[in-house]
Amino acid sequence: MKAIMGLECHVNLLSKSKLFCSSPTDYENYEPNEATCVTCLGYPGSKPVLNKKIVESALMVAKALNCEISPVMFFSRKSYFYPDMPKDFQITQYEIPIAKNGHLVINGKKIRIRRIQIEEDPGKLIHVGGGITNAQYVLIDYNRAGMPLIEVVTEPDFENVQEVREFLSKLQSILEHLEVYDPGKEASLRIDSNISLEGGERVEVKNITGFADVEKALSYEIVRQQNLVRMGMKIERETRHFDEATKTTAMVRKKETEEDYGYIFEPDLPQFTLPEKLIKSIDKQMPELPDARVKRFTKEYVIPENQSQIIVYTEKALADFFEACVKLFNKPGYISRWIVTDLLKVLNWNDITIKKSKVTPKLFTEFLKTMDKGEITERLGKELIKELVPAGKSVKELVKAKGISAKIDLESVVKQVIKENKKAVEDYKLGNEKAVQFLIGQVLRKTKATGDPNKIKELIKKLV
Repeated sequence: MKAIMGLECHVNLLSKSKLFCSSPTDYENYEPNEATCVTCLGYPGSKPVLNKKIVESALMVAKALNCEISPVMFFSRKSYFYPDMPKDFQITQYEIPIAKNGHLVINGKKIRIRRIQIEEDPGKLIHVGGGITNAQYVLIDYNRAGMPLIEVVTEPDFENVQEVREFLSKLQSILEHLEVYDPGKEASLRIDSNISLEGGERVEVKNITGFADVEKALSYEIVRQQNLVRMGMKIERETRHFDEATKTTAMVRKKETEEDYGYIFEPDLPQFTLPEKLIKSIDKQMPELPDARVKRFTKEYVIPENQSQIIVYTEKALADFFEACVKLFNKPGYISRWIVTDLLKVLNWNDITIKKSKVTPKLFTEFLKTMDKGEITERLGKELIKELVPAGKSVKELVKAKGISAKIDLESVVKQVIKENKKAVEDYKLGNEKAVQFLIGQVLRKTKATGDPNKIKELIKKLV
């Protein structure tokens, strides 16, 4: 049974003030309900004023996603009666969004973008003593109410969860390169997904955060629907919630139709014209986007394309880090290999990003240079990087803490090992290759794995 999925991606855009008022967006630094004003709390008589920066940021996203820009746009009221929206309606775009008919290509497949719309975020519900379906009571924090969002709505072009993951990874990379979004902020990217089996009714799973949870939620929902069909049961149109603790979805309500929201034109905001001059100024602001950066890395630095893709799409800060390292140590292939195979592994193990780690380009390149000069082995390097990432100490400090000298007279050590292991030397002279491996092991033990095994072997052959 083939699954069909479409996404609604709610992106929190960077701005100092909210979408329709001057209340601050750094609400994490405030007590609950303090980063608010009469407008975002929906007081009678308060009037919204559109944040120009958000319009410009939304236009940049639309350009990056190959969308058609609307020459005019206006806002509507989406009525719904839930406590997280004090006005009992959300200001959003419905009839004419800021952009439509775009696409994003993943692995040669075009994922169509139906529309991009600007809207305000509701407040935050805090479920105490349980989850959304069984909490003892609910608290409301309106600090998030009125935060500026764009909603990127796709067509139902996804056929499996892996495609969804790749799309979100690429979308996030684009947003970071545009510098309109911070993945570290709370609720910065939330996903609603419509899922159906071919020919069946669709189910919406709302407010999924984190790529891993998106995969788990969609995978669970696909299997749930398939099992219902196998048992001869009907799939009903409904809205479901993903429970992070149980990794399952639960029914929240029967799905509303568009008519249930009672969209009407927002009377407190005018129709906005997007002049050609503004569109052209956005064109000039557009930075190098991820796809172009991958191609440049592959060509300019002569590194494998898959390494370029990992570095660029993992995090913009990682791509910036790579280029900063190349400026300090002109061996891009060596740098990219260590980033992809070891640095990322340790960052993931410590659950941090390069941006939040203590590893600087200077520290990392000094670490690589020490191995490149043969002062320590790559084998030791793979152990030291596990401490380098969380500690942010130089390789010299790490080596000193282990009681290792980074500069060892390797020839003297080899001579000493030859002198102490005469039988192994004689066996090697008789053609026993295992004997040389034993001798190499003895040298590595004495040098605490700081010597290069290949150089040690050459010295043994030379001195025996």
